[in-house]
Amino acid sequence: MSEVELTLHGKLQHLKERSGLSLRAIAREMGYSQASSIQRYFSADYAEPVLPANFISKLLAVLPGKGTPPITREDVLALADGTVAEIQRKAPSLPGTGVPIVGEVAAGLWMEAALFETEKAEESTISYDVRFPTQSQYVVRVRGESLNKVAANGDLLLCVDYLSAGIEPKENDLVLVERSRDDGMTIERTAKRVIRMNGQSELMPESTDPRFQDTIVFREGDFDHTEVTIKARIVMVFKPL
Repeated sequence: MSEVELTLHGKLQHLKERSGLSLRAIAREMGYSQASSIQRYFSADYAEPVLPANFISKLLAVLPGKGTPPITREDVLALADGTVAEIQRKAPSLPGTGVPIVGEVAAGLWMEAALFETEKAEESTISYDVRFPTQSQYVVRVRGESLNKVAANGDLLLCVDYLSAGIEPKENDLVLVERSRDDGMTIERTAKRVIRMNGQSELMPESTDPRFQDTIVFREGDFDHTEVTIKARIVMVFKPL
């Protein structure tokens, strides 16, 4: 049976399998804590011919770009009714230029801002992510091998500023983290993975190198006047040829 002939259940299951994500992982990416929150939509007993608009909107923030070949917005919109699909297809107009490269990050290590910020942003060939406001997006270049599970030296990371995009950090997000020390005189940045451990949020390294295995636990501050803030979500890794 071709994908066109599949039922709604079959199409949704096909996208799930193509994405390589578990139902629990999809639910968490959509902002739910349990797979049971979305399970009924993936059930063969779901009787509606299309998915509700709010569910489609959340799927559009999770599935596109996943899998091989990458899932597209059109693949997800095929699960919506005609009206919702037409509205969602009207993606916001984006700048004709690429997302600016604003500097570097030594992923897994703390790196002073003065060392990675550039005086003038360099234009990349990376397109803006239509899910987020253009002004909230920027690119940083990875320095070193301390993020080698997901990005190598020289790779580019497309970042979305949490505050300006109006989004919240979620478990399993790959994030850009900022640390302020010496009463704000020293600003450092790194990249980590958000996880929940022993009832608290921790930032874990994404490296196989034993030198880069330190975790960060969220604290409001300590006696050294150190404060850690999650600044941006890393939504895509690009590997220049």
